[in-house]
Amino acid sequence: MKAPKVGVIAVVWHRQRVLLVKRKHAPHAGHWGFPGGKLEWGETMSMGAARELQEETGITAHMDAPFACYDVLAEEAGELAHHYVMVAVRGHYQSGTPVADDDAEAVAWFSPDALPSPLCPDLKDIITRSRA
Repeated sequence: MKAPKVGVIAVVWHRQRVLLVKRKHAPHAGHWGFPGGKLEWGETMSMGAARELQEETGITAHMDAPFACYDVLAEEAGELAHHYVMVAVRGHYQSGTPVADDDAEAVAWFSPDALPSPLCPDLKDIITRSRA
């Protein structure tokens, strides 16, 4: 039986800018989103978000408790191919210079007033909620 997977995303702010990656793989390949991925066995959501952030971007951050959850349902060839429950975790930048790892085409800091395109679904809402 198929079941949704749990993923985490790291929403990290530094100097009024948020860190985004350009996704290399489905779902949403070629779109800008937050660093993240599948939660591993035994990890808390904050631990998973910190690990994914470090692996994908080289950035280290202190991660807070989760602040929101989102459904990611993506079709391929007219059928549901991806079903994730993504947990958003706010992070406080500690160190590092962003470098795109093999899961990302690019990584950079962006002002919420000058976001790149195209964006992953719910990204603007996540940014708004992460600042509250």
